[in-house]
Amino acid sequence: MQGNYRKIQPAPRDDADEIDRKFRVAKRKRQHVRIACNPCREKKRACNGIEPTCDQCQTRSLACIYRIPPKTVDSTIKIQKQLDTLQHSFNHYADIVEQLKTLPETDALKLLQRLRSPADVNGAFASLQGSVHTRIRLSNHRTAQAILPTTNSRVEFELTALHGIVYPTLVPIDITSLGISPLEKPALPAAQTETLVQQISPASPIVLSSDRFRPLCDSRLEDIDISYWTKVPISNETAAAMISLFLETDQTIVGFIDADLFVESLVERKPQFCSTFLVSTILYVACHAYTASDLNSVAVGGLCFREAERLFRAEGLSDDLVTLAAINIFSLACFFHGNDKLAKELLAAGRHMGRILGLYGVPLDSPSSLAFQELPDDLVRMTAHVAWSTYNWLTIHVLYYHDESIAIPPALPIPGDERHDDLWPEHPLPEYMGSSFTKLCEFFTAIQEVAVVYSIADGTPIVDRVPIAFAEAKYQKILAWADSLGRDMAWDQNSQEHVMLFHMWFHCAVLDIFRPFVQGHQSYKLQSFSSPDSTPKTIFSASLNQLKRLALLYRTQQMPNSYMPYINISLIHIANTICKEANDPTSKFYFFLCIRYWQHLYVGYPIFGEVAQAFLTMAINNGLITNREAKRLMAEVKGQGRHHGLADAGISTSLIVDFDLAMTNRGEADVQAVAQKFEEVALFDEFAVYKKED
Repeated sequence: MQGNYRKIQPAPRDDADEIDRKFRVAKRKRQHVRIACNPCREKKRACNGIEPTCDQCQTRSLACIYRIPPKTVDSTIKIQKQLDTLQHSFNHYADIVEQLKTLPETDALKLLQRLRSPADVNGAFASLQGSVHTRIRLSNHRTAQAILPTTNSRVEFELTALHGIVYPTLVPIDITSLGISPLEKPALPAAQTETLVQQISPASPIVLSSDRFRPLCDSRLEDIDISYWTKVPISNETAAAMISLFLETDQTIVGFIDADLFVESLVERKPQFCSTFLVSTILYVACHAYTASDLNSVAVGGLCFREAERLFRAEGLSDDLVTLAAINIFSLACFFHGNDKLAKELLAAGRHMGRILGLYGVPLDSPSSLAFQELPDDLVRMTAHVAWSTYNWLTIHVLYYHDESIAIPPALPIPGDERHDDLWPEHPLPEYMGSSFTKLCEFFTAIQEVAVVYSIADGTPIVDRVPIAFAEAKYQKILAWADSLGRDMAWDQNSQEHVMLFHMWFHCAVLDIFRPFVQGHQSYKLQSFSSPDSTPKTIFSASLNQLKRLALLYRTQQMPNSYMPYINISLIHIANTICKEANDPTSKFYFFLCIRYWQHLYVGYPIFGEVAQAFLTMAINNGLITNREAKRLMAEVKGQGRHHGLADAGISTSLIVDFDLAMTNRGEADVQAVAQKFEEVALFDEFAVYKKED
């Protein structure tokens, strides 16, 4: 019986590849779909996934239902991919955190610095982690620093890694890419003042140019009637522009008044938080800065000064907040104008009035301090502004004029600070003020502690009566405080002026803390840092580098459009150091940068001609520049201030410019004492060159 077997096909021929392709049967590939409908899934049929009805269901007239609508599949897959990516990133950053926790401290600092820099995060991690299976721990600090942004010392690197808000990475900068040349000679405003004084009359109020300034910071100023407050014949438009300029520049740093309450009283003609004396002093300060737009403001400033001085003589003994605010503002203007005698009289009157009002120097639990809590909310706000601004202003004079210190800060809350209880009313600041004044109040509280110890005038050098442990502890205190600053206080080339000035003042304070320990031959090691080169000199150098960068960016970004004299403290610190470092190839560049600053500021403030002359004297003495260079620069500086007329003849100031000399001979270290030697030093240098050529 023959079996029913399947026929066996013949074996393929060796020349099968030569058979014509048209006789070959191509194997159909099965079509895959992402998801099949429910009927096809149940019957194991090949579903083509067509929506709304697949071919199989259409042929059989079945209801075609999908478990997941096909149109959502792509989005589901996309979400899954995103989840996978997030999980990968989480694992990656979890590894970085683990590295920061387990690496030796120096290597952890290197990794943290790489993460904070613009470099690739993966590269930063890989450079310290090694491969997936092997961890490579860098034991050589120099090897790590070779791949990071350049720093001058290991402790500067450590500061950048741990305290990046105040010690950000200083990426190398191309000078040629800046908006203007840092050493470019400043230009004068077009307007002149030759015949303006004769034109002033109440019948024709002065209208100054306002082309270079921003719109009013407070729209309420459009309704001002300035003739109600002052007899200086200026237009409402000019007065509004000047007051707005003051509020957006000076007020953001010194905060002498509550701006909102002041503007309200000013516009509504209410005397509660405004007065003729206060308005006159604000206009006087604003006239100095307004010279950036119109030199005619110099003559207006003279009228405001005379009015303010008369009012001070009449009202200076009235112990009230508005008068104290006016006295502070007037003293500020007189210091920058070079009227040292009146400025000191005003400062002493303000210090005394503040104590009479119990604004500072009073224990927090005293009856006078507790009484502030019973005041109305608006009065608390103005009182807090006046108290803290007076305290800050006096602290500056302790540091740079060696005045009497204040041991106890105000008991009132700091303006703009967040309230965590119901004890005090909320005190928000206008948006244009930012947070700089608030943070300066906190900062000066810590700096006053240093000033109290350093300013003791017993003739003993600071280094001989203050231990290095005190300086290191105060430095660590302000570093810990700086770590709490928000990102809005970080600076870059686009930061507002008050933010950059805040950082400049921070680093000036660091230089003041460590300067006494830098000059001597004794070597001090700071114990609170892991870097082996953590000494007062390297900390001093790190802050000086930050100051130089800030000054360079401020010169090219901000200075062409305004006259802010508060940068002078930073310039003095920079020039005071670099004019004595003739061997440093960058010293001459930064010294010329400072001179250009003072030349620019001299247009508005007569004092800066004397400051520039004092430092040119120091530069000649230290061999940084020749007498010919100094004379040429001084002639250019003087050319910027011809509109001051005879005002320069009465310039006087006790501002310290030679910090090293001030530690042993305070009287010979101020602006006038050094500046008056300019001709003598320049002549001697010229004579020495002449003899050498012979």
